Amino acid sequence: IEGSPSWGQGVGSRPEVSMLLLPLLLAVSPAFAEDEVVPSEISQEAPEQEAEEWEREGWGWGGLPAVAYNSDDGLGGGVVGNIYRYDGMTAPYKMEIYFLFYVTTKQVHTHRVQVDLLEVGGLPLRLTTRAEFSLTRSGNYCGLSVPGDCSIPQRDALLEDSGLSGQDLEDAEARFYKTRFKTPLFFMNARYALKKGPPKLEAFGTIFGQYILPGDFQESTPWPNSLYEMDNPGGEKGLDSMLQAGLMLDNRDNEPAPTHGYWIEGSLRTSVPGISDWDYWGFNATLRGYQPLGTNKVVLADRLVADGVFGDQPTMGLSRAGGATIYEMYGGARAGRGTRLRRVIGKARFMNQTEVRATVWSPTVKGVDIDITPLAFVDAAYFASEWSDLGTGENEAFMYGTGGGLRLAFNTNFIIRADVGVSPLEDWSPSVYIDVYNLF
Repeated sequence: IEGSPSWGQGVGSRPEVSMLLLPLLLAVSPAFAEDEVVPSEISQEAPEQEAEEWEREGWGWGGLPAVAYNSDDGLGGGVVGNIYRYDGMTAPYKMEIYFLFYVTTKQVHTHRVQVDLLEVGGLPLRLTTRAEFSLTRSGNYCGLSVPGDCSIPQRDALLEDSGLSGQDLEDAEARFYKTRFKTPLFFMNARYALKKGPPKLEAFGTIFGQYILPGDFQESTPWPNSLYEMDNPGGEKGLDSMLQAGLMLDNRDNEPAPTHGYWIEGSLRTSVPGISDWDYWGFNATLRGYQPLGTNKVVLADRLVADGVFGDQPTMGLSRAGGATIYEMYGGARAGRGTRLRRVIGKARFMNQTEVRATVWSPTVKGVDIDITPLAFVDAAYFASEWSDLGTGENEAFMYGTGGGLRLAFNTNFIIRADVGVSPLEDWSPSVYIDVYNLF
């Protein structure tokens, strides 16, 4: 599961360790290599060459300072840790308890406890359960029109008759395109292996509940005189509850850092009648492909996404894509690099991300294999505010971002990324993302 902690969504971000901690990481990486793959992307079958590692029994643990940075949320710090239970058979563990306490300089909070269980009841069933509290005072909101207008002329025109002056006007100008939310959430994901492959065929189901509370620790309203407050007086308070089901077909050679193969999935989701304060349904279809370019050291990676919503969904939900990995689009570190997070939101969304990854050096340091991989990328998308806007020329747009970065892979499955992206939507102003995660 992936996503950003800001906006109060936080359904999957793992803003854990940055390159500031490389010396410490090298010292403890064997204890962390199994965990730092995103839970929904960890194989239930260990690679053959690592079979001895999964024969361990008993308990294991690890902990690190959590440091990360991106242009949307700022510099963040906290603590991340894991407790493992090994049964001598199940790879990479029988149970993992994961916790994160994380705060950024832009006043984004993400505090999380997660339990991951494999081979539940002796079945090829995996259950991942999470409880989380998130808060942001710096979420982005550029309106419901596509591609979103965050311009100074629009801000000044809308504040012209506000009657504000002095410091009050300066505060309103600084926060005009910002939101503040606090959101406790509960999440459970189940994956059942129908065929262990290759290719591996799995069914998955998701229960998701997020209570949306406008405001922060002191206030219970949106930022006054902000665009979001103008569009939603008092905010959008309520429970967004969702059920999802789908299928995945996967034949990647290595899940954290694939060099060839594919991962295809399709799913349907719906709000829970009588429980959710909003009524909607949606779909997701995602194709990920990996192709070596003459050598496994140079890989063309691509993620093609079609995602849509029908009905009434809260504003923050309009930035949430469905599927086995739940993340926010369009904009930010995961889906639309170079564009501010949630700059573009809508009910009809199509996205393609292409990367060329070239591993140029693979040293071994203290018994840890390190792959150093520069990369270049293009993230492109087409969005429409409503399905009825398709083909009308209004509230629909094509957008893109491009850039490059560096990926460090430790023992192929613990990955640190540093990307820089630019986009014409943001007047080519660079955005920086440092994170522990392999996008796809």
